[in-house]
Amino acid sequence: MTRWTLRTDVAVLVIAIAAIVGLSGARSLAAPQTADALISAAVATANADSKTVLIEFGASWCSWCKRFQAFVTGPEVGRIVRSQYVVVNLTVRERAEKKALETPGGDALMDRWGGKEAGLPFYVFLDRSGAKIADSNAMPDGTNIGFPGTPQEATVFMTLLDRTAPGLQAGDRQQLVAYLTKSVQQ
Repeated sequence: MTRWTLRTDVAVLVIAIAAIVGLSGARSLAAPQTADALISAAVATANADSKTVLIEFGASWCSWCKRFQAFVTGPEVGRIVRSQYVVVNLTVRERAEKKALETPGGDALMDRWGGKEAGLPFYVFLDRSGAKIADSNAMPDGTNIGFPGTPQEATVFMTLLDRTAPGLQAGDRQQLVAYLTKSVQQ
């Protein structure tokens, strides 16, 4: 290999790396999608796939939100959840240093759908037309379940799933109950 070819190859590699870094930097500077846009897309998908939309409002600092995420995406029951729901995660209530993570319009939707006084995670279920059918303010006293941390919360949570996922099969329901029972015991 000649000196000229080696320099040319290095130059091409440097330009390629710069282009990749530049493109990824450009993506990170792009404005995040608005909550309305994300929900509109989810409703269209839910309508086409005969599913319910499950919107979870959460934050990066929220440990219960992370447990909710593990529930909807994890290997144990995520498949079951995705078979019934189009899941949308909206980031809200971030601390000052992470405000840029928030989904534009997410806080306003959370407030409008009854989550103004609720803790995180707060979630809402929409039918295929985009109409609200339930939310996580389902405890007997009207407060937010969050991610179930007690047997009573797990029971109320399963009642919500039964109500919002009419196609849920008995075996899948049993797997969800087993997951929540194990989760509450941890």
